[in-house]
Amino acid sequence: MGKEKVKLWTNQYLTIVLLSLVMFASFYMITAGFPIYVSTISDNPAIAGTMTMTLMLASLITRFFASVIIQKVNMKWLLIISLLYFLGTIGLTFLNDSIGFLIFIRALQGIGFCMLTNLVFTISSNIVPKSRLGEGLVYFALSTSVGTTLGPLIAISYLANYSFRSMLMLTLGLMFFSFVCSLFTKNTVNKEKESPQSANKEPFYKYMFDKRVLLPCILVALNYVTIAGTVNFIGAFGKEINVGGRISQFFIAQGIAMVLVRIFSGKVFDKFGHRILIIPAAISGAGGLILLGFSTRMWMVLVSGVLFGIAYAVLQPIIQAWALTLVPPEKKATANSMLLIFIDSGMAIGSIGLGFLAKSVGYGMTFSYSAALMIAILILYLVGSRKTAPAEAKKKKPSLTKHPSLRTE
Repeated sequence: MGKEKVKLWTNQYLTIVLLSLVMFASFYMITAGFPIYVSTISDNPAIAGTMTMTLMLASLITRFFASVIIQKVNMKWLLIISLLYFLGTIGLTFLNDSIGFLIFIRALQGIGFCMLTNLVFTISSNIVPKSRLGEGLVYFALSTSVGTTLGPLIAISYLANYSFRSMLMLTLGLMFFSFVCSLFTKNTVNKEKESPQSANKEPFYKYMFDKRVLLPCILVALNYVTIAGTVNFIGAFGKEINVGGRISQFFIAQGIAMVLVRIFSGKVFDKFGHRILIIPAAISGAGGLILLGFSTRMWMVLVSGVLFGIAYAVLQPIIQAWALTLVPPEKKATANSMLLIFIDSGMAIGSIGLGFLAKSVGYGMTFSYSAALMIAILILYLVGSRKTAPAEAKKKKPSLTKHPSLRTE
């Protein structure tokens, strides 16, 4: 009983949550601000898309090696260096405003943000007590979601009145705040005992991939394909059903549902496991997308936002928490890196694939068809999770006082 009351909100946990919230807000301020700035210095809207694609490619390529680097280097110092690196990329933006140079800067920022996201995800999963893993990861995910939402809102409002360069100064200040927070972090080594043999003698490729988390990664990728659809095409859908800008209320309904559900979903995971959450979340997501596709009035849009918000709140953090129970402690960075690779891939595939679909069937039917991906998540989970359950049970059986080795190759 006493173990379940292990403190979650330690100074280290608070520090990494605050650091991540500010860092994500800063990054998405720049991400939202760049297209606006580029439109003032170039008449070609495709340039903004090129910058985003460059950022994603640089980030995706780096993710294949980030987990290997994190395993070998002191995490606190790597976090400090990565934040200084990212501060440097913001500073370089002041030197030149040519399109080629700015694309180069976005590539550098993709590398930096990849390292930073891998680090904060791994550090947070290392410092959260195992008995409160779901709760800790859900609250951490909430902080990154709030930062991701606040960043574009701040950037769009700010650039309506002030210059892009002054906004960069603001992001420099915010990133510097994250840098100061990093000075108070500790090198987070997994609390469970690590095997020196597996830590030092594993082949290089084993730090890049672990088949035990392949199913959770696929589920997360499918989820982010649907998220990419709502993020990219909800505005155009508003025009299609003649509600205009009011369609943005979908995200307000989604955000409220997400916050409310994440308040308790982590505790539910820690007490009852992932099945009780993932199954209803996938069903809710499918229902939300079908309803959104057939929406003709705002109340239907709002209800669909709530239903999809439930899926948004549960699937990514709970699947991540489940994935981390499937690997030994020294493979947490590998699991997190794989999840982030599949998240990036899902966003990219969804943006392109659903865009082509929308040209053929319209935005409404695109949302309804994408509900099939939520059903696929449900079916794959129901079939695949049965195979992982015995392994999880074996891990828990040997010892109640110290964590058994999770090394079940």
